[in-house]
Amino acid sequence: AIRKLNKKFDGFRLFAGVECDILRDGSLDFGDDVLSELDFVVASIHSVFNLSEADMTRRIIRAISNPLVTILAHPTGRLLLKREPYVVDLAAVIDAAADTGTWIELNAAPKRLDLDWRWWPRAKEKGVKCVINPDAHRAERLQDLWFGIGIARKGWLTKNDVMNCLPLGKIEDAIAGKKARQ
Repeated sequence: AIRKLNKKFDGFRLFAGVECDILRDGSLDFGDDVLSELDFVVASIHSVFNLSEADMTRRIIRAISNPLVTILAHPTGRLLLKREPYVVDLAAVIDAAADTGTWIELNAAPKRLDLDWRWWPRAKEKGVKCVINPDAHRAERLQDLWFGIGIARKGWLTKNDVMNCLPLGKIEDAIAGKKARQ
């Protein structure tokens, strides 16, 4: 259906994507046969938060090493005032994201604000791109994007560092470039 809409409307582009779960061993809960049909894949952890730092780091790096993964979402899993971030070597994860061309989400939901602003200068230095996501599960939460913009600015990011601030052609080129690494 998405492909048909894109053909029907000139100057309009809707991307086909999915958020999939990073399983305990770093594999994904969708097979590569499904993921390869999509424009982008967001990988994130939603369970098993109590691994050692080494195991959690290996888990995330294995997931983003899958060439079909485009974005790592809420990379520390924190929920402010509710759940501490899981222990993970974020420097190693950022380095792996740079090596694999994986973008990192800046989750703008006030309950997350993940990845913390203190990590964005390192990510930027390594060439890792940001994707600001309001994590809106309802239309009125789309406004949370502004929190993400504030965090991005605090982390010294510019519009050129944020994928969803780029013109459509540059986004398409970046997605194609990521797919070419497969």
